[in-house]
Amino acid sequence: MIFAKVALAVVLSQYVRTRVDDRDPQSPCLYWKENSVIDIRQNSDGNPDTPGLTEFSAVTKAFATWQTEQASCGSLTITEGPRTSTRVAGYDEKSANNENVVLFRQKMCTGIVPTNDECLADDDCGNKYDCWQHAPTAIAITTTSFHPQSGQILDSDIELNAPRFLFTTVDSPPCVSPMFDVSCVATDVQNTLTHEAGHLLGLGHTNEVGSTMTPRADPGETSKRDLDLNSKKFVCDVYPAGRPSKSCVIKVVDDELGKAKTGCAAAPGGLGLLALLFLRRRR
Repeated sequence: MIFAKVALAVVLSQYVRTRVDDRDPQSPCLYWKENSVIDIRQNSDGNPDTPGLTEFSAVTKAFATWQTEQASCGSLTITEGPRTSTRVAGYDEKSANNENVVLFRQKMCTGIVPTNDECLADDDCGNKYDCWQHAPTAIAITTTSFHPQSGQILDSDIELNAPRFLFTTVDSPPCVSPMFDVSCVATDVQNTLTHEAGHLLGLGHTNEVGSTMTPRADPGETSKRDLDLNSKKFVCDVYPAGRPSKSCVIKVVDDELGKAKTGCAAAPGGLGLLALLFLRRRR
């Protein structure tokens, strides 16, 4: 099941890339500049419901999966810096201290945010109240900031919906409803983050069976921990070692910063959302 308020996709060799403008198939695709070092920072709060701090290692493994492919044929370097106290998702063009953050939201914005709060119009209540402001059936959301003329990515942040999903890190067995607990696989952290890291790199959703980037993740699923062949091909095609990163057709658009959101849902098993912050707010 997918919430597709913005599709932001172009099919290319069985993988799907996100674009600057979902309504314009000729607009640029999103990409990181060649030889970029993408520094990932996990929020130090982690997820209190996950025992033994294992959520941190699960996130690390997810990004390491993509880095293994980059080391094989790509030009990017995905590293993990020290954990951060930052709980803000999004990009501040006036700041020199933007971080690519991974964080678990622990409460829903519904019922917390006053109905007259200006953050509702600005679509920024999640940061203001440290709450999940997105679709309640979405497991995660990736907010990507990029330059609207070129599609070059500037920053990307991942939020996880802890109020509505039980995140687990064990390998087996799959949980069977209604017996969900941390001793079985409910919503797997590594599975979720491997998918969201694909969004961070510029991949969109695909309906290809068995892909890391399919928008569903039923309880108990761990198959997305491993990259499918076309997701690997995306790395080699778009970020070829020793060569410039590849965008799509370049079309000049507005220079103004903004935000957009698209995604997949979980009822019962959607995976995540991809939010694109381009220098103008767009949903």
